[in-house]
Amino acid sequence: MFTGIIEEKGKIANITKGKVQRIDIESTLKNKQGDSIAIDGICLTIVATTDKGFSVEAMRQTKDITTFSQWRVNDRVNLERALTISSRLGGHILLGHVDETARVIRKKGNEYFFQISRKNQKYLIEKGSISINGCSLTIMSISNDIFSVSVIPYTLQNTTLGNLKIGSLVNLEYDYLIKILTPCT
Repeated sequence: MFTGIIEEKGKIANITKGKVQRIDIESTLKNKQGDSIAIDGICLTIVATTDKGFSVEAMRQTKDITTFSQWRVNDRVNLERALTISSRLGGHILLGHVDETARVIRKKGNEYFFQISRKNQKYLIEKGSISINGCSLTIMSISNDIFSVSVIPYTLQNTTLGNLKIGSLVNLEYDYLIKILTPCT
């Protein structure tokens, strides 16, 4: 589990393609083999560590439902290590299981607008939580299948959200509590 409080912006150092793709990340975070880590909100397992960072592997399902297939060498990604029992919950509870991707359709100052699939509108609640590329944020406004979040300057500077442009694709994870409390339709 994660909180959506980003610890570091890592850098993709290498991508090895295959049935299972291997991604090498440059990072100063201390990890060990077998640890879970959220990379842009995607929960992955660390398969190797070096003095410069770590490596993870991803299968086809991850590529199909996340922004993973768009990652390139030298891209920056948001990193958060998994919670420990003694961790503070600074954001909201996240599983690292991406529900869908969405595009930035508009920016107005520090407010970002995203369009989602209509079937997931039921998970949007004004002033509710949402994870965008692993960052815990608060929903500001909702209009059908479009929602917005306001992002403070600190978050824009210390995560990859400051790099978002109109048309950028992001990973979304809806609030787990909303998902379990919302009836299936």
